[in-house]
Formats: sequence, structure tokens, C-alpha cells
Amino acid sequence: MTSNVASAESADKPLIWIDGGIHAREWVVPATMMYIIESLLGEKEPDKTDQMNTLLDKYQIVIAPCINPDGYEYSHEEERLWRKNRKPSGCKSNKYNWFGGCFYTWCYGVDGNRNWSADWGRVGVSKDPCSQVYPGKKAFDQENTRMVRDYLESNQDKLKLYVTYHSYSQLFLTPLGYSSDILPKDHEHHIKVGNAVVKAIAGRHGVKYEPMRAAELYPASGDSPDWTHDVLGLTDSYTFELRPDENSWRVGFELPEEQILPTGEENVDGLLALIANIEYNNDV
Repeated sequence: MTSNVASAESADKPLIWIDGGIHAREWVVPATMMYIIESLLGEKEPDKTDQMNTLLDKYQIVIAPCINPDGYEYSHEEERLWRKNRKPSGCKSNKYNWFGGCFYTWCYGVDGNRNWSADWGRVGVSKDPCSQVYPGKKAFDQENTRMVRDYLESNQDKLKLYVTYHSYSQLFLTPLGYSSDILPKDHEHHIKVGNAVVKAIAGRHGVKYEPMRAAELYPASGDSPDWTHDVLGLTDSYTFELRPDENSWRVGFELPEEQILPTGEENVDGLLALIANIEYNNDV
């Protein structure tokens, strides 16, 4: 998504990557992604048309609203709170019977946000293929994570911002996710960006998000923002956790319908504040 998309120059623009829906049950995420897309195209947020056009003149913005489509479909048709994808993953507790079948039951799915190679498989994961946080047999053994990895690697020189959306808890998470003991060299920049983002979000509907390092929520190895930060060397690599807040567990992933649109609106403002404060915009 960019202005003059057919021109040769557009292919060389700095790149912003935005994705969501890696966890199937987080339905508000693809909805928010679509609202952001429509806002960039001028179909929503008409008062921001000039601002959006300026972004499209400057950047190539790639948005993948749902990078776990099979899990997302399954959460609609079979199991509302399904988290992973639907690829067969092995036997429960890795226990097989005498005939080569499963001693207990067959498991499905890999947690795509534990399948990246940054500190893969160490903390916040389970070796049980039936677990919600099963990271796969090895990093990038899932088609969806490999596809995103390959695209980002092929555009590494242009990539200026990586953003992934999740729900829930109303947080803006910065690196690192696998350790709270390691302070990234760009931590002060992350603090500045986080403060700007949550201020912008609160300015729309008064909803408070909190900025924090991802590992302070809970440590987890193999997530995508750590991979782009550590492996690709990208300073600006972040996670949004959308509504509701962490105390609203009775609602949790089943956000009331009347909160879907406001979530999209406030996160347009949050994204604009984020882009305005990334390292690339401070350097040029």
C-alpha cells in the first residue's frame, strides 16, 4: 500500500510491516487491521486524509490482517477460544503406543508467536504438542511464519518499522520478550515511543494502555518482534495488546461488539503516533 504503486520508485520506499491474527481467538485484531487499512485508503477517518496521504507518499506499508487463517476459521466454526494454527503437531505429551499411534490423543496446532528463531524454545513454551504454547519442533517449521520471515528478510534493507497486533490487556510492548534481565541498547528510544503511543490512544476515547517491555508481562521465547529486533537488527519492533484491559478476563477475547469500532479508532491514533516517533523519522 503506497501512492503511485505502479511506479518504479515506489518499490524503493522505506517499508512498514504490520500484521495481526497470529492467535486465532483474538478476533478484535483482524477487525482493527481492516479499520487501519480503510483509514489509510481514506474510507475511514476523513479528517486524517492529508496525514494518510503523506504517509503513503513516504512509505510502502504492508498489512497482513490475519497470518493464521486456518486457526481463525476454526475459532469461528468449531472452538471459539482456539489459539494456535491447525497443523497436526504430534501426540499428547509425545507419548506413542506400541503400534506407532498416540497413547492418549492426537494434537493439532503450533503457537506461531513461539515459532520464531529468537531464543526459540527456551522459556514460556511447552514440549507438549497439545499445549497452547507449543513452539513447534524447530523454529520456522510452520508455513505462515516462514512466509513472513522470507518477506521481511528479502526487504531487510528497507524495513523501518515492524508492528504486530494481539489482544488483550491494553499494552504497548517493546523488546525484549524472552528476558527482563537484558536491557536493549535502544531501550531509551523504546520508552519515548511507548509514551507517545499510549498518550495518543488515550486522547481518542480515554482508554489507558500501558507501555512496558514484553518480558515484564511474561517471558516468552520465539516471538516475532524479538526476531525482527535481534536478527534483523530493527530498532522499532513492537506489539500492541488491544482491548479489554487485563482485569476484564470475563470478557477477554470475546470483546463486546460495541467496543470493536472504538478499538480501531484509538489504534489509528496510536499507530500514527508510533510512526511519527520511529528512529527513521528522527534521523531524516
